[in-house]
Amino acid sequence: MSRPLYERLGGRPVIEKIHKLFYDKVYEHPWLKGYFSEVDQKHIEAQQSDFMGQAFGGPRVYRGKAANTAHKHIFINKELFELRHALLRESIEEAGVEPELMEEWLALDAAFERAIVKQSAGQCEKRYANEDVVVIPKPPMNHRIEES
Repeated sequence: MSRPLYERLGGRPVIEKIHKLFYDKVYEHPWLKGYFSEVDQKHIEAQQSDFMGQAFGGPRVYRGKAANTAHKHIFINKELFELRHALLRESIEEAGVEPELMEEWLALDAAFERAIVKQSAGQCEKRYANEDVVVIPKPPMNHRIEES
């Protein structure tokens, strides 16, 4: 029987390293950072490490909500999901994870797309009566014209 991905990756230290690299990128990204303006980075890194570690066959320590429930109030379209996925790929590569393990991680991550991606903000639902649906508009692209 094959060892769990959690062990083959190197356990919690490797997962934490990747999430630190990843969330450093997210919190700097002009579009993605808007979704995390009220969220402490260290908290989300730990929570994501708990969640993914458990998904990879590690200790069952995640105590948060399921992906669809946790994200039901957030408008995440396919473009945004793919952008996030690309930053995750970069982070895993930077951490020096073997390509086959990276692809296994990314395949598992991609499986959550169906649970969190929505076609429109109208598909979002408030989690609480006093909470708004979160929609962060895509910022304008910076176009720099090189002068000759």
